[in-house]
Amino acid sequence: MKHGRRWRVVILAGLLLAACTQRAATSERIQPSYIEPIEGTDLKRVVLTEKAVERLGIQTAPVGEQEVVRKRAVGGEVVTSLDMQLPGPGVFWVRVALSESELNQVDRGQSALVLALDRDDDEEDGDEEDDGLTAEVDEGPDDDDAEEAAPALFYVVRGAEHNLAPGQRVLIELTLSGSRVPRKVVPYAAVLYDVHGDTWVYTNPEPLVFVREPIVVDYIEGDLVVLLEGPSIGTAVVTVGVAELFGAETGVSK
Repeated sequence: MKHGRRWRVVILAGLLLAACTQRAATSERIQPSYIEPIEGTDLKRVVLTEKAVERLGIQTAPVGEQEVVRKRAVGGEVVTSLDMQLPGPGVFWVRVALSESELNQVDRGQSALVLALDRDDDEEDGDEEDDGLTAEVDEGPDDDDAEEAAPALFYVVRGAEHNLAPGQRVLIELTLSGSRVPRKVVPYAAVLYDVHGDTWVYTNPEPLVFVREPIVVDYIEGDLVVLLEGPSIGTAVVTVGVAELFGAETGVSK
């Protein structure tokens, strides 16, 4: 009787041990992520399981290169006076007052687009959209007081059908320097801001592996972020799941 009881205890202990071992193995198998320190840095690789990637809905996009046209709309005024000699019939200047730093940002080799601000009467006469008037940088009127005036650019509008009038306020769209040059870009969704205001992206150098890499942002244009520094063109960067990866790496939320 004692032998039988002893064997039952041994069998029960074996079953419990097997169950614990199985649970431990199962726990290891379903571990969704782990991190690996990157030697020489404070960064870590985040390694996910396929199920974790699927559950988080991780998506990536390549770092691209585009010719980004950067524009700025500012107010202007159609100018003329008795002292000003207009450059020709049907021609007016548009004066755009800018600071010295703003003047340096304008690409003067590019034409501007002039839009009238008071076109209500014209819009009632027809449904045609106002596509604006093309204007080129000009030296402006030969005015003795020009040197004392605030810094400004003058754009000349030619053509008898522009319907502009002296003193009329207009909106003028200027092209800024650095436009039409291939620039490195990433989707805005890929950019991560940390608590210090530094900017990062998560690259995907190999399947299931994600590494945080610093970037330097020049400016944001719509949904695109134009970079001064960042990963090489074609590098896959994460666009969905960025905050989750940051939490996994650092233990804190975005």
